[in-house]
Amino acid sequence: MTRRFSNKALMVSSALAIAFSTLLLNPARAQEADPAMMTNLVLQVQELQDEVRSLRGQLEMQTRELENLKRRQRDQYLDLDQRISDIRNAQPVIPSGSAAGDAQPRPQGPTVSPSLDAPEVRDPMESQSEVVGIGEPTVQSQAAPPSAADEKADYDQAFQALKELRYADAAEDFQSFLDQYPTSEYADNAQYWLGESYYVTRNYDIALTAFQGLLDQYPESPKAPDALLKIGYTYYELEQWDNARAALTQVQEMYPDSTLSRLAENRLRSMRMEGHY
Repeated sequence: MTRRFSNKALMVSSALAIAFSTLLLNPARAQEADPAMMTNLVLQVQELQDEVRSLRGQLEMQTRELENLKRRQRDQYLDLDQRISDIRNAQPVIPSGSAAGDAQPRPQGPTVSPSLDAPEVRDPMESQSEVVGIGEPTVQSQAAPPSAADEKADYDQAFQALKELRYADAAEDFQSFLDQYPTSEYADNAQYWLGESYYVTRNYDIALTAFQGLLDQYPESPKAPDALLKIGYTYYELEQWDNARAALTQVQEMYPDSTLSRLAENRLRSMRMEGHY
């Protein structure tokens, strides 16, 4: 609808411009022109200006709505990915020690009456006994290993920064998480989102290293297909067309009939239309 209005406005403005140009180039005709017609032209110009302003306002409003929609979709995607990761990584908690039903009452020792078998009380010795003091042992303090709760909290902190579009903080937090928890169950996810944090900020070389690191270290990760697609996207942004085509084609071959395959085909189609192969 906006395009139709724009075309209409363009046609009317062109007609008015031709009419005014004719009158300006022919002063005699301008003097003969009907004042009513001139007034009508002025009114039409004003109406056209009002319509253009209205269309511009609608376009700005639609642009803001589109940006908000993109942001909401991204937040929903990140939230959904987090929920899936939580479900996949959920482990049943087994209480330490024996089960409650297997617990046996502890036997109580015999009660000793204080009046029986009392020790003999001797007179104090006149000479002082020599007591040699024992030095205190040297205790080296060691930092306690991080708990599973701390590990999850650190991952959530990095992921929350990503959801809030604080990409620099997210990249720093994900890298810190990987350094501190290299064998964590969240390490593959952290590696992927590290690459995503750099990709959206156009740090394509670092993003490519992060995505490739996920494929090298966690080839069986559920994030590996997404990382392969992003490698193709990153090569595209770096204008390395052959590598981009190879990665995207590999996505189609390895994951046919999937959303990732369709996304890869769309990018390959764009490359063909742009003449990159």
